[in-house]
Amino acid sequence: MSLTEKPQYKEEWLNGVRYHVVHRQDIFDSIRWAAENGEGGNIMNVNIHAMNLAYEDPSFRHILNNADMVFVDGAGVKLGCKIARCDVGQRLTPADWLEEMFEMCSQEQWPIFLLGDIDEMGERFEEAMAKRYPDCPFAGRHNGFFDREGEENDKVIDIINNSGAKVLLVGMSMPIQEKWIWDNRNKLTVPVKLATGAFHRIFTGDIDRAPKWVTDNGFEWLYRLAMQPHTWKRYILGNPVFMLRVAWHHILGFRFKERT
Repeated sequence: MSLTEKPQYKEEWLNGVRYHVVHRQDIFDSIRWAAENGEGGNIMNVNIHAMNLAYEDPSFRHILNNADMVFVDGAGVKLGCKIARCDVGQRLTPADWLEEMFEMCSQEQWPIFLLGDIDEMGERFEEAMAKRYPDCPFAGRHNGFFDREGEENDKVIDIINNSGAKVLLVGMSMPIQEKWIWDNRNKLTVPVKLATGAFHRIFTGDIDRAPKWVTDNGFEWLYRLAMQPHTWKRYILGNPVFMLRVAWHHILGFRFKERT
């Protein structure tokens, strides 16, 4: 069903970062609006890692604070919102809803394009899509190892634009993926642009996801740490730093003034 008005959602602020109070259906409504109207499709998310990066990087913070939608991805941010007495809506991890989006794209015949990772992973993702969602149009793919400025970057954008894609999955590391989407937002004609990280590797089975009882109880970060111990700084140091900042700004009253 088409929407007659652009979806609008309540905004909240945490540690200087604006996010939207949304639920699962709200994401699909925003995707539908963007796909059908050609605007409003810069959709991003925040977990603790994103919040810490944005706290220290004004350019990344500016991108999040000006995206069309920023949803909460991660039990840690949801807990931080509760401590700060901010509304949070629903925790929405892309791996929990992207496959439902593929079903919607199948029904609406919205082509998907994957940008990121190495060519081999792109091939595996395309094969998995063809097997599991054969009715979902696959517009193309391109690896993430290119000069993200100048002529080479423009060629990649031309490939994406000429593919006819309605939905672009940008699977790079954070904040590279968000910065690339933002820097090229006026060049890209694809209406829906999603920063999806390593979702394509989860989709193909190259990265194991935690059991549902683990994700539902807020311990997915611990599972990821066990599977990828090289990320220890992100969790062992990053989690308490985030919570200390929540306490500093939202409990002790040292407000984060800069909202750009």
